[in-house]
Amino acid sequence: MKKSALRIMFLIALLLAAGLISSAANNPIVYIRTEVGVIVVEVYQDKAPLTSANFLKYVDAKRYDDSIFHRTVTMANQPNNAVKIEVIQAAELPPEKCFAPIPLERTSVTGLKHLDGTISMARNGPDTATSSFFICIGDQPELDFGGKRNNDGQGFAAFGKVVSGMERVKKIQQAPSEGQTLKPPVKILSAGRPTGPEGVAVQHVLIAFKGSIPEETVTRSQDEAKALALEIFERAKKGEDFDALVKKYTNDEYPGVYRMANFGLPLNKENKEYSRAGMVWSFGEVSFGLPVGGIGLAVYDPMSSKYGWHIIKRLE
Repeated sequence: MKKSALRIMFLIALLLAAGLISSAANNPIVYIRTEVGVIVVEVYQDKAPLTSANFLKYVDAKRYDDSIFHRTVTMANQPNNAVKIEVIQAAELPPEKCFAPIPLERTSVTGLKHLDGTISMARNGPDTATSSFFICIGDQPELDFGGKRNNDGQGFAAFGKVVSGMERVKKIQQAPSEGQTLKPPVKILSAGRPTGPEGVAVQHVLIAFKGSIPEETVTRSQDEAKALALEIFERAKKGEDFDALVKKYTNDEYPGVYRMANFGLPLNKENKEYSRAGMVWSFGEVSFGLPVGGIGLAVYDPMSSKYGWHIIKRLE
């Protein structure tokens, strides 16, 4: 057995002994919030513990916040490559934000494959990966150990899979570019682990303004909407009948009740659940941060709450 493989096995044993990795049932979920929406990833710490621990270290330290996807690789923009792939890639972080390079966890050791939606570490030579990762669009076997995309034949370290948001991965891949460089890059606003309960049920009042919901005829200005939203928020906090407030004021459909499952969890279709990943960002953040019966406000923001102000009450 090669020394590199022995080294990886030894490190895995240390992580197991320290309780830093666990079974597939406990694989972490990570959201990658971009300016085109949320991508949700399951991290295979049971199969690729070293690479997973490295990625989670960056996530937990908030190193990916305010970073970018800078590269798109399509069948049309790699004319000089005999072996073609399709991926999007997050840029390497500045040196001061990077941790030490990690050993290459080869797919011949982990048993993972570069399939559609696989997330994997970018690298130069073996054992050089730090912060840059990529996501596969379609199956990419030439990125596995023994593949021909990299001349050394060692492949890349796959460590997880997109479980929600592949439509956003594809949208990034098709974004404007010059060669393989996204122009402009696609912002990664934040990356983190889910917080809050597994699911919630909420009722809300949406206060929109002219132009915030194109299909709706709303005439109030943005300033008028803000003033009304703050008024309703205060009235709701004082105990006024919330359902009556929704019925009178909302620019969404009455009764404005939504059930949501947290990132990465299966949806209860009988319960008409939505995924948190598919909701307006601030709506989910406020909803999952409330206690049952609590009242919260998601303020208007063009990126995180684009339809207006949401006054939210958690029902369950």
